[in-house]
Amino acid sequence: MSAEDRRNAIIEAVMPVFAQKGFAATTTKDLALAAGISEALLYRHFPSKESLYENIQNQICSTESSIHEYVLTMESGSKGVVKLIYLIFKIVFETQKSHPHSCSVCRLMIQSLLEDGDFARSFVEPRFKRMLPYMESFIEEARAAGEMIESPITAKEMQWFSHHLAVSLRLAHLPEKQVFEYDSTPGDRLLHAVWFSLRGIGLKDEVIEEKFKPDEFEAEIEDVLVRAGLLVSPESS
Repeated sequence: MSAEDRRNAIIEAVMPVFAQKGFAATTTKDLALAAGISEALLYRHFPSKESLYENIQNQICSTESSIHEYVLTMESGSKGVVKLIYLIFKIVFETQKSHPHSCSVCRLMIQSLLEDGDFARSFVEPRFKRMLPYMESFIEEARAAGEMIESPITAKEMQWFSHHLAVSLRLAHLPEKQVFEYDSTPGDRLLHAVWFSLRGIGLKDEVIEEKFKPDEFEAEIEDVLVRAGLLVSPESS
């Protein structure tokens, strides 16, 4: 095994350990045990626990340019608002189910928020924070067109509140045995949550009825997420 392959294998093996225990509580002994190697060999590839965690962070949190490029092509106004909110839910709630590190990423986020937040910030920055200027522009146009009710909520808060709802739903689905009972299938639940968010940010009902037609843009969004590595292509599954 080459040095690079060994490093990647170590990263794959220890990611669930950091996810379960958090950075502070994880020891190099825990990491070496998970990787099936000695601590001495672990140090040959990563000089410190911090270095190994940083490599995991860089691997997971790297910018997915295809998402940003897609946002650049979105229609403005209320249509852009609808597609952007739907994209956020797809990234957070649904697509990561098929991602090989799905549960680890969710748990790393939780642990990060309980600690210093560095991993969470690095994860959010390239995916969601870069969307904010577009959301602000779309919201401004939708308001000017009379498609939204009056609200004191800023466009930034509208995006983050929608994101937080998507994250909460994703976390609620982590246990194999579900904690909460819903009256819908997971697919319908996603659509209901998006509708809930669109109403919550103030889009008028008739605008949602007209613009929220996921069948029209589902395929293009899934293609973007496949290229971003967040969704496994049906052809490869």
